[in-house]
Amino acid sequence: MIKIGIIPTYNENKSRPFKNTLTFVSNYPKRLLEVGAVPLGIVFPDGIFCEKQLKPFDGFIIPGGANIRPYHLLTIHYCLVNNKPLLGICLGHQAIGAYDYVVSIIKKQNKTVNYKTIEEYFKKIEDEKMYLKKVEGHDLQPNFYNNSIIKASHVVYINSNTKLFNIYQSSKIIEPSIHNWVLKQLSSDFTVSAISEEGYIEALEYCDATRFIIGLQFHPELEAKNNILFQKFINECKQREIN
Repeated sequence: MIKIGIIPTYNENKSRPFKNTLTFVSNYPKRLLEVGAVPLGIVFPDGIFCEKQLKPFDGFIIPGGANIRPYHLLTIHYCLVNNKPLLGICLGHQAIGAYDYVVSIIKKQNKTVNYKTIEEYFKKIEDEKMYLKKVEGHDLQPNFYNNSIIKASHVVYINSNTKLFNIYQSSKIIEPSIHNWVLKQLSSDFTVSAISEEGYIEALEYCDATRFIIGLQFHPELEAKNNILFQKFINECKQREIN
């Protein structure tokens, strides 16, 4: 069975130990179970990255959340180095953009791209506005309910000659997005695979065809119609398991 590691959201409260939690939203494992995978949460105590925690898994999902942490970027790097499929959704999508931004800085300074330099340079970024910009109209209300899916849905335009187009076999899909920020731009290592009507980056993917790294600003886990995406993700994991 294919094992998919779900990266947690880390909630930190330095003064109250029982408020330090790692949380998982059940919609992600629900979709994975429907396509025949085994979803498992990865535990990073105190939000500290540990590479050996990733080794038992065939692929990874970085889901939505509130804050990008160093362990998000280090997990992305692990996937690229070890050729493990990755889906980044909402915050996970933005974490891929942050990874791309940090790596581009490291390369410009002729430094080695590794876990140490990625974490070091990410911690130097004091303002996420360096790679994100604030937008209006994509976070309709403070609390999201089941009946909010239709309200938050909008057209996503998929570029041809992308992995995402091959999955959906369409240049236009309707998906819900709930966010206040979008990625500004990407380096040549990644390509924009979908945009919103306003031109915001709704999806990205790694340019190297041998890697399956996809980021989605929208939320495919909310609706079973997107199981074609999760099935493709699992198939990519199976291919690498065989090879």
